[in-house]
Formats: sequence, structure tokens, C-alpha cells
Amino acid sequence: MNSDLNVRHDWIVNEIEEVYNQPLLDLVYRAATVHRHFHKAGQVQVCTLLSIKTGGCPEDCSYCGQAARYHTGISVKSLMSKEQVVAIAKRAREAGSSRFCMAAAWR
Repeated sequence: MNSDLNVRHDWIVNEIEEVYNQPLLDLVYRAATVHRHFHKAGQVQVCTLLSIKTGGCPEDCSYCGQAARYHTGISVKSLMSKEQVVAIAKRAREAGSSRFCMAAAWR
């Protein structure tokens, strides 16, 4: 196997800088080569993200438009029921999603 395809956790600064300083298209080519080694070339993973509680969050993360203190025009919606979420997750799976992620404006 090509050494570029091995997962490593022992990078040193010089190696990271070398990758960082490569021309963009060289990086794209390298990434595509690794991707095609592990996945079919034309295949993408389909994921679904559902906001199960939108807006009105009491936290202030300073970057999130869900915080109650910001006026972003987001309509506040209460927590969805388990039955609603399960039904949407089933539809997502039937439509080809292999991952189902849930987000909530909450602590």
C-alpha cells in the first residue's frame, strides 16, 4: 500500500508544513487519490441533518444564530416529538441517507 494511504498520528511540524504549502491542485489530486482508494469514485455518502429544536437557545456561543440574544429571523420551534423525528429519519433512510444527524438549540 502507498505510504500516503496509511493513517498516521505522529506528524511532526515540518511534515505538516510541507503538506500545507503544497499547491492547491496537488492537494486536491492527493485527496482524490486517497478517497478513491477507499471509496468508489462517483459515490458520495448522503447524510440528513434535522433541527429538532430551532432557535431560542439560552446559551450564547457567540457564533451561533440559534442564540436567543441574536435577532436572526429564525422562527423559534419547540422540541419535536420522538415520533416526528423517527418518521423523518425513516424517510431519510428510504431516500438514501446512511447517516441521520440531529441538532438542537439547547444546552
